[in-house]
Parts: sequence; C-alpha cells; structure tokens
Amino acid sequence: MEWTVTAPVILHQKNYRFHPVTNKHHEIIIKYCMSKDDKGLVIYLQSMLQQLVTDDVQISDLPVLDQLFLLVRLRSLCIGTRLDVIIDKENKAKHRVSLIDIQKSINEHYIHPVNMSDSTNTVNVTIHYTKNWFSNELIDHIHEIVIDGKDTSFNMLTLEQKQQIIDHLDTSHIKKIQTQVNMLKQSINRMVFVKMPGEEADVTITADQFTHILRIIYSDTLNNFVELMYVFVKILNFTLSDVMSLTPSDTQLYYQMFVKETNERDKAQKQAQNQSSARNLPTK
Repeated sequence: MEWTVTAPVILHQKNYRFHPVTNKHHEIIIKYCMSKDDKGLVIYLQSMLQQLVTDDVQISDLPVLDQLFLLVRLRSLCIGTRLDVIIDKENKAKHRVSLIDIQKSINEHYIHPVNMSDSTNTVNVTIHYTKNWFSNELIDHIHEIVIDGKDTSFNMLTLEQKQQIIDHLDTSHIKKIQTQVNMLKQSINRMVFVKMPGEEADVTITADQFTHILRIIYSDTLNNFVELMYVFVKILNFTLSDVMSLTPSDTQLYYQMFVKETNERDKAQKQAQNQSSARNLPTK
C-alpha cells in the first residue's frame, strides 16, 4: 500500500486521502510560477489535486478557498511547514511564515454556505465563496437558486442566463445577498497569511491575491531544483525517475544527511592529514 496523506475539505467537514506531492509535481509548479502563468498554474494544480485524491470528490467544484486550503495543506506535508517571504521590497526583510498557522486561520474564519429566502419564501438562494479563481463578483458567490421548489441548476447556466435570473430577483433580496457576499469577503480578509512582529498589522489573505499566494508558497528557482536533482543522480546514484518520485521534504532530508556525512568525512580526513604531518615533523 502506498503512503497517503489526509487533508480536509472544510466545506464538507470531512478528511480526504491524497497521494503526496512529489518532485515531479514540484518541478512543473515551479515552471508555472516562474513564468507567472496564473491560469496555467491553476489548471495544473486543479488537475494535480484531482489525480492525487483517492476519494470521490470533484476538486473543480469546490470553492477556491477550499482548493487553496488543500494546496497549503499538501505543501506543508510534502515540502515543508515554513517558508520565508519578503513583504517590503525596499528593505527586503524576510518574515517567517507558518503554513500550519495559515490553515488554522482559514479554519477559524471560514463561513459555511448560507441559504437566503425572499420575503415570499418562494425564491431560495445559496451563497458561498466563489469557485472562480479569477472573478469575485456577486454572481460568482451564488451557488444555487431554487424558485417555487424547482432547482434552476444555476451552476450549469451560462453567464447571461444567470444574470437574467438575478435581474428578476426582488431588490430587497438582492441587498440581503450583497450583504452576505460582503461578509464572505470580509471573512477572507481576516485570514492571516503573515503574522507580523510587534504592533505591525498582520498581512491577511485577499481574494484577488489567491494565485499570488500560490506562487509564494510553491515558488523556488529552477536552478536550485535542477542542481539538487543533479546531486542525486550524479553523486548519490539515484535514477532520475526514483528521485522525481520522492517528496521534496524527503529529498531535503536525504540531501542533509549527504551533506552531514560529507562534512564528517572531510573533517576526519583533515584530522588524519594533520596527525600524519605532525608525526613526520623532523626532531631536533
């Protein structure tokens, strides 16, 4: 049986099992991050999550916030729980970010779907976080509309068809929906991304920065990645397929052991050379 990890879908209040993120996945993610191809990055990450999950769940049907949470969770389990980020590009001071704390903050402020009926109780609208990575409008937060007990299959409609239904909603109902959408957006803004020291304001998550956050937590330089793969293949005698199937965290562990053994061996050789030189010194 292969090793799997658990990650919760907050919306479902349930843990799912995933195969781990490997170096093969990480290399592709790094390339998308470096090219700043946000749409390509999102498409790949959704596909990756769908391939890795062993349980029956459709990743693309989840709210973006749930997808982000899963990606933070897998990053912490398979790559590392901490990273350093630069907030101010002028002084370039690095701040340590805990991915565990980010997960806790998302969990703390997450709001579950809300059903809102109009004054006649004939129209029921389900409001939740957007499923669209690149749009955060009111219409993106409406997940379902039931009219006179009949489901409109809102998510299956075209944008024009959705807008036509919304245009026929009661004005007071629209105002209530907008208020709830604002609450959802505010809840995201309370989710802490970087805990700042002292009295500095914490850096929080914003819906328009989801892909930027992904690039921060998964980014690395391709040069670093290739150099590490070179060490494993040329010096440690791994096959490329074997090292690409490792998780990045396991790769770092093996590399640290290699560096430690190399340093200890070099130190022992230097001590032996010094002792040999001392024995060979001429006596007076």
